[in-house]
Amino acid sequence: MVSTAIVIGAGIAGCSSAYALAKRGVKVTLIERNATVASEASGNPLAMLYPRLSGDDLSSQFALDSYLYSLAFYQSLNLPDADFAMCGMLQLGFNVRELARIQKVAAQNHPASILRYVPQHEASSIAGIPIEHDALYFPTAGWVHPQRLCQHLTRHPNITVLNTQQVSRFSKEAHGFEVYNHKQLLATAQVLIIANANDAQQLLPNLPLHTKAVRGQVSVLNSTTISRGISTILCSDGYISPSAGSEQTHCLGASFANIDTPSSVSLDLTPTQQDHVANLNKLSNISAPLYQDLQSNIIGGRVSYRCTTSDYWPLVGELIDSASLKEKPVRPSAPSTALPWVSGLYINVAHGSKGFTSAPLCAEVLASMIHHEHLPLRPELTCLLNPNRFLLREMGLKQLAKTIASAHKISG
Repeated sequence: MVSTAIVIGAGIAGCSSAYALAKRGVKVTLIERNATVASEASGNPLAMLYPRLSGDDLSSQFALDSYLYSLAFYQSLNLPDADFAMCGMLQLGFNVRELARIQKVAAQNHPASILRYVPQHEASSIAGIPIEHDALYFPTAGWVHPQRLCQHLTRHPNITVLNTQQVSRFSKEAHGFEVYNHKQLLATAQVLIIANANDAQQLLPNLPLHTKAVRGQVSVLNSTTISRGISTILCSDGYISPSAGSEQTHCLGASFANIDTPSSVSLDLTPTQQDHVANLNKLSNISAPLYQDLQSNIIGGRVSYRCTTSDYWPLVGELIDSASLKEKPVRPSAPSTALPWVSGLYINVAHGSKGFTSAPLCAEVLASMIHHEHLPLRPELTCLLNPNRFLLREMGLKQLAKTIASAHKISG
C-alpha cells in the first residue's frame, strides 16, 4: 500500500496529482522551484475551461471527457465565486472552416446540457452583446483563477509544499525514491511523479519525451460600458472572458509560438506589443464593435511557456527503464508486462494550453494506477497517453507503443 509520494512541479498537473493522492490518504511532498505554486504556465490571470471538439475522433473524446471531469472536480471544491465561474462559452462559426466544424460537432447529438448549436440571434442574446455569427454553446463552460485554485489544492493536510527548491536529480533505492537539489537530499518516498513540464526531460535524459515549449501571451484589458455586458466566454481563434474580479478586467488571448530554446537558456517572459496587437486582431473575429471599443484598453499581459508534445497528447503514466530496454529489447509481440517498468515512477506533463481542463483527469488516472483501481478513462484513450510511446516507436515496438501507460488493470 502506497503511503508516501513526491511530486516535482507545482503547476496544475503537479497540484492536481498531489491532491488526487492526498485525498486517498497518501502523504505527499510537493516540490516547486519557485517561491509560490502556479508561478509559470499555470499562473495566468484566468484559465478558460472548455473543450475544442472536431467530431467523434479520439482527441475530441479525450477533450470532452477531460472537460466534464474537470468541471465536476472544480465544483466539488466549493471554490468562491471570485475564483471559479461556470459562465458558459460560445464558439463562433466566424469563417467557413469553423462554421463547418461546429456544425459537425452539433450533429453528434450531444445532450443540450453539454452543448448545442445556436443561431446568430440566440448567440447574441446569450453573449450579452451583438454577435455576428452562429455558434456552438457550452452552457457549463467557465473560467478558474489558476493560482488560487492551486493554493486551495495544496492546503490539503496531507500535502507538504517545499518552495524554492530546484530538483537536479533523483534515484531509486531499496527503500524508495530519493530526490535531490544540487546540494542535498530533499525528500524520500515510495512513489515519484514528475510534473515539471518543460523541465521533465532534464530529469529523464535517456527517455525521448518529444516535448517543446510553446510561448503564449495573454492580454489584460480594462472593461468598458459595452464590454461589461459580456456574460459568457466568447471564442473565435482567440477568446475573451467576461469582466472578472474587483478590477472588472477582461482576459484576452492567446498568442502561440513554438520555441526551440536550449533548457540552459532563460526564456523571455516580457510581453510584446506585437502579441498584444495579435490578440486584439483575434478579437475582431468575435465582434467588430467590441474590437473597436477595446482598442486602447490593454493594461497588461503575461507570457508563459506551455509544454506540449510533437503529437499533442499529454504524457501520463508509469515510466519504463529506457537503458534496460535498449540493453535487452523485448519482442514486438511481447505483452506490456514484459517491459522494464520502473515501479513507482510516473509522469504527468505536456498539457499544452488545456492543462486546467485535462490535468485533473490525468491526475486521477495516475492515482488510480498507483492504487490499482479501475481507471476513469477508456482504454483506447489511456493508451494514447503512454509516456513511453516515442521510445517504443523508435525501437520498432509500435504495437507496444499502443499499450496502456502501465501494466495495471484498467476498466472497460
